[in-house]
Amino acid sequence: MMLLQISTSCRRRLLPYTRLVGSTSTLVASSSSSSSTIRPSSSHHLFLNHPTFIITPPLCQLRYQSTQPHLHNHVVNNNNKYTEIDPQEHHRLLSLRNIGIFAHVDAGKTTLTERMLALSGLVRRAGSVDTGDTVTDYLPAERERGITIQSAAVGFRWVVPASSDDSTGNGAGDSADIGDGEELTQKVIDVNLIDTPGHVDFSVEVHRSVAVLDGAVLVLDAVAGVQAQTETVWRSMRNTNAASDNDTPNDGGAWSKKSQYGTHGHEPLPAIMYVNKMDRDGADLRYAVDTVRKKLKGSNPVIVQLPLYRVENNGSSSSSSTDTTTDNRGLLENIQVDTLDKTSPPHGDFVGVLDFVNMRTLIYPDNAEGLAMEDAVPTVWNLIHPRIFTNEINRHVIDAALDARRDLIAALADVDEVMGDLYLDAIDNDDGNNNGSNNNDGVYSSCSILSNITTQDIQSAIRRTTLDRSIMPTMCGAALRGLGVEPVLDAVAEWLPCPLDRLPPQLTFLGNNKHNNKTQKGSDASSQSKDVISLGHPFDPSTIAYVFKVLHMKGRGGSGDGRVAYARVYSGTLKARDTIRVISPSPIYNDDGKKKHKHPIERIGGMLELSGGRFDNLPDGMCHSGDVCALVGLKSVVTGDTLLLPTAAEVSDPKRKAGKGSKKDSNNNTESHWKQYLDGVHLAGLMSPDPVLTLRIEASSSSEQAKLSAALNLLSVEDPSLVVEETPTTTLISGLGELHMEICLDRLRREFGLEVRTGKPAVAYRESIVIEDEDGVETDGLVEYDRTVGGVRLHGAVRLRLTPSICPESRRPINMLCKPPEEPSVTLSSNVKSYFNVDPNANPSQESEMKYPPPLRALLSGARGSLKRGRLGPHPLTNLTCHILEVDSEINSTETLPGAMRAAAANAVTTLLETLAKEDRMVVLEPKMNVEISVPTGRVGDVLSDLTVRRGTVDDVAMGDDGGGDHIKSMVRAEVPLVEILGYANSLRSLTGGEGAFSAEYKGHAPREGV
Repeated sequence: MMLLQISTSCRRRLLPYTRLVGSTSTLVASSSSSSSTIRPSSSHHLFLNHPTFIITPPLCQLRYQSTQPHLHNHVVNNNNKYTEIDPQEHHRLLSLRNIGIFAHVDAGKTTLTERMLALSGLVRRAGSVDTGDTVTDYLPAERERGITIQSAAVGFRWVVPASSDDSTGNGAGDSADIGDGEELTQKVIDVNLIDTPGHVDFSVEVHRSVAVLDGAVLVLDAVAGVQAQTETVWRSMRNTNAASDNDTPNDGGAWSKKSQYGTHGHEPLPAIMYVNKMDRDGADLRYAVDTVRKKLKGSNPVIVQLPLYRVENNGSSSSSSTDTTTDNRGLLENIQVDTLDKTSPPHGDFVGVLDFVNMRTLIYPDNAEGLAMEDAVPTVWNLIHPRIFTNEINRHVIDAALDARRDLIAALADVDEVMGDLYLDAIDNDDGNNNGSNNNDGVYSSCSILSNITTQDIQSAIRRTTLDRSIMPTMCGAALRGLGVEPVLDAVAEWLPCPLDRLPPQLTFLGNNKHNNKTQKGSDASSQSKDVISLGHPFDPSTIAYVFKVLHMKGRGGSGDGRVAYARVYSGTLKARDTIRVISPSPIYNDDGKKKHKHPIERIGGMLELSGGRFDNLPDGMCHSGDVCALVGLKSVVTGDTLLLPTAAEVSDPKRKAGKGSKKDSNNNTESHWKQYLDGVHLAGLMSPDPVLTLRIEASSSSEQAKLSAALNLLSVEDPSLVVEETPTTTLISGLGELHMEICLDRLRREFGLEVRTGKPAVAYRESIVIEDEDGVETDGLVEYDRTVGGVRLHGAVRLRLTPSICPESRRPINMLCKPPEEPSVTLSSNVKSYFNVDPNANPSQESEMKYPPPLRALLSGARGSLKRGRLGPHPLTNLTCHILEVDSEINSTETLPGAMRAAAANAVTTLLETLAKEDRMVVLEPKMNVEISVPTGRVGDVLSDLTVRRGTVDDVAMGDDGGGDHIKSMVRAEVPLVEILGYANSLRSLTGGEGAFSAEYKGHAPREGV
């Protein structure tokens, strides 16, 4: 299959096209029209007519060629050894999009998702959060509260226009006529969409969704801008603690050798942004984008649309142009563009968007939200059509589009080398002689930059820079009314990546060959043979799938507890009734250092396609590479597991047929590649946030205690952020906040019929040491422990040092800042390792620690155990490192030495902590929350006073407009201890007369003050 080459000087022809779901449609408007409206010719949904550009060839192919050059040759070069990739499979992967919708709570994620599903034809009418009939929010608790609690996946098909077979257009400013018999080819993409929660209490749903996605749509509230959870989901999307947001391919087309993976083991996600709720009072696109630039590191939002408002008497004279038709005047005469260069947007009704990339306006009916989908389509005006741009009434819109287009080209030139060259060439040609341009007589004739850089050049640059995460294209609209949603779906198809645009997943090898305990990273692909496709690549035949979510549904799971596993297939194919091998990233060990169990073998009972809360059987019972599905019948699978086929015989053509020119080293690489798979590989497991709130619960009767234990076990399997601790007398559940605990109790009641009694919530305090010196504090020599227990003498002496964890940015102890706590670590000096006859240069890891002699493992266990309880309260210690410097013992017996070492280490740590406590050098750390409170302007003073009583620190107060009365809302941002806002919702309602609302995001642990 050949991938077409495009020169940067090629021009596109302007063709009208339709979007439909179904097989038939009627195109009402021709390319000679200045505007058009589409109506369906049958019961199928027919949505939007674009009388503008089409990209040829699909940019996904260009990106695939540039980032994976050896695989591109593998497809197009018949002399290459690998020539049997199925062209249909290649096309399927190019047409696949795995995307997620991310935002702060109540920014409009679910509303946008529902509108997308309605536009695609999956549902006849867009569901509403207010009426509780959405596809993705299907849990009773979600529909009652109007929020997303669980991430929900749904798949649909979207038809986008491609080009006619003739790609030799007359130029960016020319209209193209469709001759008789010439048909438009349409590009069809399959979208797997995951709608994620926006509440901080359910952030684990965001983390596990990010790991299996290829791209993201970030939704922003046009009034509030960036909010607390917006920053959290952004960090999860970009994984900024591990990889730069602006890593780009080097000049050779291969990715930089710097690791593209972070703690979650995934490549950061390219994203587009949709600024929602532009129809609300106070909506301001410029303000929203400014907050993104300030608060979202590495985002670089680039605006590709401007909002349109209908205002009364905007100064245009209806007699200024006598050749204007009545319908033109009626539609554009009162339209004003928000050019973002004024202090506030125009005062009027938001009616559509100005798409200056494609030089068109999309203007929607006034009551679009109440119309049927067929009637809610926008009217599209081609601004470069002579009837439009020669009309003086429309001139202000065209001028705004030209200025914005010129600014967009300059912004792209700053981050894209190809666009930069085109931009400089256009400036060099700015001498009044544009003979090389095809647009002298058109709308671009006055500017050499606009006349020499085509829409296709701009589209190509946007896609390249989006995939490189150099920019985030920014669009706007109002999802509740259906405004501006169609361009978002087009952007998903044209700008966000397909599976071939992404690096293969990060894998850890389990075999005993030379690759043992090493990690495969996509950035290391250059070190491999160019003839070998790496494990996990969509073209690799070895099946690798990742389980990112587990649910329990009675009657659907096939196993005893109804377990359903959501999985992303990275390579190969999964089929119903396949036997699979389940590999967990964290194996369990016995006390002797041996693995407790081998990786279990299970059989897939069936496969379900994802459609929100409705699960239907996959028609062909097969899930291909790059796709997402639900598996039933797996009894032991949990979130984070990797699924492999157990034998090579179950994978088609495992050794890959070699041509005559194959080399011996390539064959060796292939054999090694396959041996790694059979030995076992796994992806990185799920990173779950630490709980901040604990609740004591008990069953209503002793007979229901066993049922409660079983129910909590199922819930903890579904939700890794829910921690359950059971003792003979107490059951404790810990989670990420009040709402998290409330939903857990609600599910116990609804799904399991259990009424439980609860105690008072307890926040998760921590303790640490207060030491400014990075060298820490050390025991006074060897601390001796000498006891006789049951006639057996236990003797040991340990010298150790405690050092605080240091923030790398500020070089200050983390204890003095508000940061998430870090688990204490224990290190061994070379002297200690030598004492126990262990290689001092051995690389410490869980695997190597299990090979330590029993006394050394006991020494580590004793130190770690003593760090689990502080001196100021029953709180574990955090943000410190325990360095064991020296040990000694008068006992050499292998039977008594482990116990002596464990007790001696615990005694040394306890002794040092007691000394620090007496010197007031220990501190209690409490969880702090970033709180955003929406409050009527007249009640701001009451709320601020209440926050002061709650030991809160006010960071910012954004006052609403004056003169609006008490109903105009202001925004208060503060930092408040978690313990002080337990039950705050009721207090806020009392303070604000029921009009206040707040959201809280965990910021970190900080020293407790004012108590």
